[in-house]
Amino acid sequence: MKITTKSRYAIRAIYALVVLGGDKEPVALTQIAQMETISRKYLEQIFIQLKKYNIVVGSRGAGGGYMLSRDAAGISVKDVVIAMDGPISPVDCTDGEDCSKFSTCAINWLWLGLKKNVDNYLENITIEDLKKHALGGKNAHLSGL
Repeated sequence: MKITTKSRYAIRAIYALVVLGGDKEPVALTQIAQMETISRKYLEQIFIQLKKYNIVVGSRGAGGGYMLSRDAAGISVKDVVIAMDGPISPVDCTDGEDCSKFSTCAINWLWLGLKKNVDNYLENITIEDLKKHALGGKNAHLSGL
């Protein structure tokens, strides 16, 4: 149940976007790349996915870049992770499709509970929370996510 590098970088990129004002106006990927020390090419791939999942919108030309598609309080860390990697699952059998014993398994409740707790935790942390936390001085740079 390891969060992938792509998801971690996407969370860092969204964090940088809002700190740089991307909740109000477009921010260039080069600014995000500099702030988070992530290659611009990799950010392009990430932002294509974020755009596909309606987390960001892009604009071209002078003054162009990316900004949030909606209020930062309405976008959860879970939304970002799902955009990058799909649903989070501690084991392959939590959806019942990859396990022939799902309906009779004596411990599937354990994995389902773990999945629910991780989902709830990530769903309850919004991009607005990341911004407030950073501006409050605690872990102002979240590169260790």
